[in-house]
Amino acid sequence: MTNRFWDKNNEFTQGFLKEYNHWVLEVSYRQHTPGCYIIFAKRDGIEKISELHLQEIDELRQVMGEIEDTLLKIDMFRPDRFNYFQLGNYLPHLHFHGVPRYKSMRNFDGKEWKDKTWGDLPIWLQDDVSPDFVAEIRDIIKPYLPK
Repeated sequence: MTNRFWDKNNEFTQGFLKEYNHWVLEVSYRQHTPGCYIIFAKRDGIEKISELHLQEIDELRQVMGEIEDTLLKIDMFRPDRFNYFQLGNYLPHLHFHGVPRYKSMRNFDGKEWKDKTWGDLPIWLQDDVSPDFVAEIRDIIKPYLPK
């Protein structure tokens, strides 16, 4: 796996899904809705979308398409929409938060998940879920991703 300079202490490795030439896809430790993920740029030192090279942009479209198609194939997810945020407020390295959106309730890990702000901006949670929960989501998603 690539040098994960965005996680210098390797505290968040359970979410790893797939490495690409220019990007790394991981399950987010903040599950605003079930299946949230983060796409990290592998090239160090970039903070803005405008700094991307054309091949990085092309591959980003591929990464987004693969995770979207994957979540749509898995019964427990099947999002109705996908929202993306590129904030960089806490981590000033280019990355995108993918937030699946749901019109109706989802059941996951014995818990009912309701997208309380469907049709509006998602609620941005500050609390992390457990590494075990992240690993459980990873283990459900990973087999469906293209190799």
